[in-house]
Amino acid sequence: MAAVARAACLATALVVTATGGASAWAQTAQAASPSRQYAIAPGTLDSVLGRFGREANVMIAIDPTLTRGLESAGLQGTYSVSEGLGHLLSGSGLEAVPGATGGWRLRKTIGAAAAPNAAAAPAEGATLAPVIVSAQRERLYDVQDVNAGALGIRSLQDLPFAVGSYSVDTIEAQRARTALDVLRNDPSVTPTSGFSSFDGVAVRGFSANTFNNVRRDGLLANVYSDVPLENKERVDVLKGLSGFLYGVGEPSGIVNYVVKRPTRERFASVTAEVRTQGGRYAAIDAGGPLDANGTVGYRFNAATEKVGDFTHFGDLKRDFLSGAVDIKINRDALLQLDFDWQKKSLAASGMIGPLSDGAVLAASRFNPRTLVGQPWGQYKTDAWNIGARLDYALNSNWDLTAQLGLSRSKRNAIFFNASQIAPNGDVLKGNTRYEAEPYPTAAGQLFATGRFKTGSIGHETVIGYSYSSLQSPDGDYQRFPQMIGNVFRPLPHQQPYLSDDTHLPASTARQSSVFVSDTISFTPQWQLLLGARHISYSSDIGSKYDGTPKYTTRVTVPTLSVMYKPAEHTTVYATYGEGFEQGAYAPSYAENALQKLGPIKSRQYEIGVKSRVRDGLMLTAAVFDMDKPLQAVTPSDNVFRQKGNQRHRGVEFTANGEITPQLSGIAGVSWLDAEQRDTGDAALEGRRPSNVARFQANVFLDYRLTSVPGLSFNTGIYHVGNRPLDRANTMIVPGFTRWDLGAAYVTKVMGKASVIRLSIENVANKRYWSSVNYGGVTQGNPRVVRLATTVNF
Repeated sequence: MAAVARAACLATALVVTATGGASAWAQTAQAASPSRQYAIAPGTLDSVLGRFGREANVMIAIDPTLTRGLESAGLQGTYSVSEGLGHLLSGSGLEAVPGATGGWRLRKTIGAAAAPNAAAAPAEGATLAPVIVSAQRERLYDVQDVNAGALGIRSLQDLPFAVGSYSVDTIEAQRARTALDVLRNDPSVTPTSGFSSFDGVAVRGFSANTFNNVRRDGLLANVYSDVPLENKERVDVLKGLSGFLYGVGEPSGIVNYVVKRPTRERFASVTAEVRTQGGRYAAIDAGGPLDANGTVGYRFNAATEKVGDFTHFGDLKRDFLSGAVDIKINRDALLQLDFDWQKKSLAASGMIGPLSDGAVLAASRFNPRTLVGQPWGQYKTDAWNIGARLDYALNSNWDLTAQLGLSRSKRNAIFFNASQIAPNGDVLKGNTRYEAEPYPTAAGQLFATGRFKTGSIGHETVIGYSYSSLQSPDGDYQRFPQMIGNVFRPLPHQQPYLSDDTHLPASTARQSSVFVSDTISFTPQWQLLLGARHISYSSDIGSKYDGTPKYTTRVTVPTLSVMYKPAEHTTVYATYGEGFEQGAYAPSYAENALQKLGPIKSRQYEIGVKSRVRDGLMLTAAVFDMDKPLQAVTPSDNVFRQKGNQRHRGVEFTANGEITPQLSGIAGVSWLDAEQRDTGDAALEGRRPSNVARFQANVFLDYRLTSVPGLSFNTGIYHVGNRPLDRANTMIVPGFTRWDLGAAYVTKVMGKASVIRLSIENVANKRYWSSVNYGGVTQGNPRVVRLATTVNF
């Protein structure tokens, strides 16, 4: 498909040139093209041209076979579109010519000498060796960006924060379905899922709150439900404090899902998959322009999946549907619309607490397929999202972006809890809880981005406003006696009456904020980022249940970053930031269960480096120091309160990209020193917070065989160190190392380009505790084998 698309681009360019229409069109375009200020950092020619196209608001069709291995010094100064393209392509052996229906296309400069080390042309009649080309489909409007909140739209390289980014290539190669399937590739991310409900994660030892720390194209998304991946182009993890960028949220940072957009070429692909544990899966992905001029494009995704019959851990059923439309209103305005819907049911398997003697149950004793609950018990979610974004070029120096997002998650959630067990597996303490409530959200933001100079100093300024509203039930769960009996051999229990809606009163948390940032360029090497977000926050969550008054406050959270580029493609940065979050609820086992604590503020220092050491390979490293007020249950009286603070200091290193033409990979390692301080309790002082691993590491390698074109093998190793189950660190959950294998073969099925994939998760069928949360553990998946075929039309 990629080869056909490239051939079509080249053919179009040749036809335009041959007819002589390009010259006249180019003269008109050049005359009409206004000059504007640019401050584009050096990089690969592909990335620099992409940034130029976004800022100039023009489409540039890029053939990767022409730009592969080429670098660009970037662009500094005032240029028209044609002048800017000429400057960027100078010395590359390439030139930009106007497209037949608008935009620009690249071609080799007529009469240009062959590039150094270029292969000699084959003799007439010679047969070329087969070449397998693999690439992401190009968007209809190439906007490869990160929605960085108060910094506007930025490339990953330009962000002075540690960011992990995982593309659709990784999602497909690893047959990922949920957040944890993707984020296992990040050494700073730890599983925190509980009760077989939805994938929860912690970043740098802090849990990511589903209310504020999970985003969809930068705005609030599904609450208490898994985010589907079929319509996602990328999953980004912004590590650390995000108060300045996004407002209220945990110091863990942000998990942001980037939605797939319409493509330049029409395509359709169908995927079918079978797996062990009685699983089957089917999906369709289609997109392309809707009109001859490419002013309107669409993207459509649908999927259905079923695993087992809800009698085992991991059994599920889900259906998914999504759509996206891009509309080029005129040369200055692009409107993007999208929606998605997912209905999912998971076998609700309970958390397993410690043994009566205070030890953690050995995972080797536990069959990971065991459903710690009842077959009728399911965690059900019915969730949808609607999004809209308008990008408008006000003039040559200022752009305006407006976004709106609406979502609603309805969950029918049952939780089986074995909070303490006997050595033989009998449940000594536990309960069953149920809730059936909707969680609607609304969010929007409006910001302007300007690029200008004051004397010799360049500025990229963002000014904006954002608003969000989240409703949630204000009351306790329905409670029943524990319905497990024994964690090794759960006893059957009759289903109690579970209403479709528990009709709890709803409360609302609202935040509105004004934000401003200025990235100041003193020289091409030195930049200074100054920014602040002023937040107005109110919440009556908890007031109807526990009588606490409505909370209202105003707070300003600043950030400061210094960036230095000692060489092309390398950025060194130092950043200070602050965060603001709503106080947590007391857990159900505390004496003050479900009581809401007041908002708290946190802070972070970070020093890091990002370097593209070669085309396609990015290395990053960061050192950080974070702390926040401590909210936890005090063992002496079992009351959940705020006292002391927790400090997390650590180092992380990651590598992502192409190592050789045949070998690609993702690798990382992190070390985290976390401790509780000023707690007033000698048993807790200096101890690790629960569920914090000191050491994590991962590596995923994909090797393409040259001897068998189209065939590749991959392997992944993922290690999470031991984690405390309790704050006093008297109970330690052992670490684990998981090994995965996979293979892919690019071929033809029924004459259509296709990919056959085999993946084996947990090859050694290792038994381990994957998640630690709510004072208990959840088992990791047993060996899972998947065989999938994707056929492209």
